[in-house]
Amino acid sequence: MDMKVDKPNFAATMMAYIPHRDLERAIQVILANFPEAPCLPVLSGSMKHMLEGIPCLVFDREKRQVFLDPSPEKEQELLEFYDRYEEQDLDYFATTPKAAPGFFALLERLKEARPPELKWVVFQTAGPVLLADAIKQLDGNPSFYNETLRDMLIKATSIKSRWLEKKIKEELPGVEVVAGLPETTLVSFTSAGGTGTREEIIDAINGGFEGLNCLTWIHCCANIDWSLLTDSSVDVINFDAYQYSDKIALHHKEFRSFLERGGMLAWGIVPVSNELIAKENVQSLVERLEQGITLLVNKGIDEELLASSSWLLPACDTIMMKPELADLAFNMTKEISHIMRNKQGFTF
Repeated sequence: MDMKVDKPNFAATMMAYIPHRDLERAIQVILANFPEAPCLPVLSGSMKHMLEGIPCLVFDREKRQVFLDPSPEKEQELLEFYDRYEEQDLDYFATTPKAAPGFFALLERLKEARPPELKWVVFQTAGPVLLADAIKQLDGNPSFYNETLRDMLIKATSIKSRWLEKKIKEELPGVEVVAGLPETTLVSFTSAGGTGTREEIIDAINGGFEGLNCLTWIHCCANIDWSLLTDSSVDVINFDAYQYSDKIALHHKEFRSFLERGGMLAWGIVPVSNELIAKENVQSLVERLEQGITLLVNKGIDEELLASSSWLLPACDTIMMKPELADLAFNMTKEISHIMRNKQGFTF
């Protein structure tokens, strides 16, 4: 949080994984709802856009799983990875259009016809803890528990993110980049049965953002020990405000310090369940959001600081929703953003 950045003032955005399969339709929906802060989309549940440049991978195509093999037979791959990392060879870790067509397609559209409102461009990959949990060792245990593999994945996350940041800034000079590295499995490492230490988790989170010169963003959709994030170097903490605003308020001291040193909160206020969103409307969600804000203000957090430091978005990725309901979630997010900005007197 050393950079001077614009406050979001309830700016609206989204997470990358969406249920659409028509790329042109996806681009239209994103730009219609989030012209100020579009997120470069991922149109499948595949991890392939995260894996380019990572060594020691083993693919089990029958089980549709990816493993890491640190055996001596893979040592040369690992050595080359560290050589490229030490040389800061960002292009070696480039993401290709084949792996991430949505990233390149929307980036090209923004370059061709830049919306007048455009201020931020959001990209999303995976946080190092999430990546080291999702990619297992050959014995089925998370790679996080292997010190060598954990270090490699932290560095891979960091240098991949640096390439993505560089690519966006090259294509769209002057835009502010937001690097989203979700950590959706933190709850498994911080539960009673988890074995990740506090220091290991915070070091991994910080390591994933190392070398970036943009706004950094973590999404966690479960209820965790939120001080793991407030004590990290991240700029924006994104949480499921539809379900967990009351849990966030329990950590009001940590969040107050976080906001006072320049941190921001991203309120995931629109549910991403087909069933839940059918029960809500824009006004009911505005009321729910305001209740969450009031909980923090009543705990001593400055209301003006909180409002100016707040983003709005759906509670999580929308990939499991019906496409038409994902579109509804995006539109509701936009409308809530307009209402909150009008209430606070923010210009947009």
